[in-house]
Amino acid sequence: MDIVEYKRIVVALRPSLLAVARRITGNAEDAEDVVQDVCLKIWHFRDRIDRNENMEAYSTTMVRNLSIDKIRSRKPFSDELELLGKETGEHPPDSLLEEKEERNAIRRIIEMLPPLQQRILRMKDLEGFETVEISEMTGIATEAVRNNLSRARKRIRELYLIYYQTQQTTK
Repeated sequence: MDIVEYKRIVVALRPSLLAVARRITGNAEDAEDVVQDVCLKIWHFRDRIDRNENMEAYSTTMVRNLSIDKIRSRKPFSDELELLGKETGEHPPDSLLEEKEERNAIRRIIEMLPPLQQRILRMKDLEGFETVEISEMTGIATEAVRNNLSRARKRIRELYLIYYQTQQTTK
């Protein structure tokens, strides 16, 4: 890949990459850093990148992964230290533990979904992608994305209701 091809492909993708990074990081400066890193990595590895490879999917995946790394680097404390730090805050410790248990239950429920539904749900609700973007990245029709998303959310509601009822009866 020469400089002309790089500008034509990678620089043209920059606005959409910034949008993805902003959605994930929630911060314009961090998003700018992530996209800058991705552009540099692509330039440094330009000789190794296959010309037939989908550069948009490749760079979007890199942005997503680096954005998640950026978020993780913001949290230097483990869950336990975070709980201890919040004890003096607004919430009593037992409610923090309940919240953590609920988050873990929801995570386990999501892991019970079929892989495609898990992927679509994460892309839509956690990463903030639009239905059309998910359709393009997964290669399935937008209506199929909507159907899978609807089924996933319905199943999560059903399983969470069972979890909640079980928790209420054990208290």
